Amino acid sequence: MISRIRKFLFLRLLPAALLLLPAMFIAGGCAGGVPSSEELRNVNVSVDYSRPGNWIILPDAHTPPREVDVFYVYPTIVAHEDHPYMDWSSPSVREKAVNIAAQQTGVFSDIGTIYAPYYRQGEYFRVIREAAAKPEDQVYTRLGIEDIRKAFRYYLEHYNKGRPFILFGHSQGAMVLLELMKSEFRDPKIRGRLVAAYLIGYPKMPKTFPDHPHIRLARGACDTGVVICYNSESPDAVKSIFTGPDTYCINPLNWRTDDSKADASMNRGAVFFDGKNHIVSEEKNFCSAVINPETGALIVVPAKPGKYDSELMGKGVYHMNDIYFFYRNLADNARERVGAFWK
Repeated sequence: MISRIRKFLFLRLLPAALLLLPAMFIAGGCAGGVPSSEELRNVNVSVDYSRPGNWIILPDAHTPPREVDVFYVYPTIVAHEDHPYMDWSSPSVREKAVNIAAQQTGVFSDIGTIYAPYYRQGEYFRVIREAAAKPEDQVYTRLGIEDIRKAFRYYLEHYNKGRPFILFGHSQGAMVLLELMKSEFRDPKIRGRLVAAYLIGYPKMPKTFPDHPHIRLARGACDTGVVICYNSESPDAVKSIFTGPDTYCINPLNWRTDDSKADASMNRGAVFFDGKNHIVSEEKNFCSAVINPETGALIVVPAKPGKYDSELMGKGVYHMNDIYFFYRNLADNARERVGAFWK
């Protein structure tokens, strides 16, 4: 009974922001070549990323050419106590993944060519339990980490053609990409092509990486080859698994890492979506933001009241809206970092 209630709450509380942008960003990865349920549930079988059905987004003949790529990993979208890993052979699961990927990657759709693989991510409740304990040492993200590592290697060999790229992930997607960076980005040839890694909503992002000195954290608006992370909360938020002592945070309004407040006038546009491919609202000057130096939380105060948290995450935890509150600021910042990279 508890499992069914949790599943119901998760599906009901996914905000409208977890839905669609126009379908022009979706390639043929959702039709044809989709693996079977048996293949995906066999953890000893590797995902074949030469099959278009194992990619949510791939460019096609109609995709405009870009000088930069975006390699994107979606957040947690499955919540079912009976199934520990995502199975995208299910049409309903694929549809949900497509919706979220299209919506989130719209931030960078005018900046880079999007590549987004499916991966056998860990189920929501299992990952949350482990993230609350130690986000960098999980069991249920390991399979997804290996899938993304294989997808990234395939992308580099067959699609990238030497272009610079942005890494982009939210929540579990950010967690998986950070593990990718720990291993693959030891190679200076790969590291040298990284514009920036937007790993938003990573739980308790460390301030230093003594075992991985090649991972650098952003300190301003235009440094490159760096990791960008923040977690949004209200001033009166409950204690969260995403923030705490020694958590790194950068403010996406003023791109500072100290407690300098950024007024709502610096917010270039929050963007919210419905489930029918429409932006339901875009609000400039939506919120102010300031970093709490004790917890590493990005304290957000919307200019007008509204329901921006969820019962799943807890009062005042704006995890579901980390990207949407700062949609236009993120896009403008990516343009700035790409410009700095070319210089």
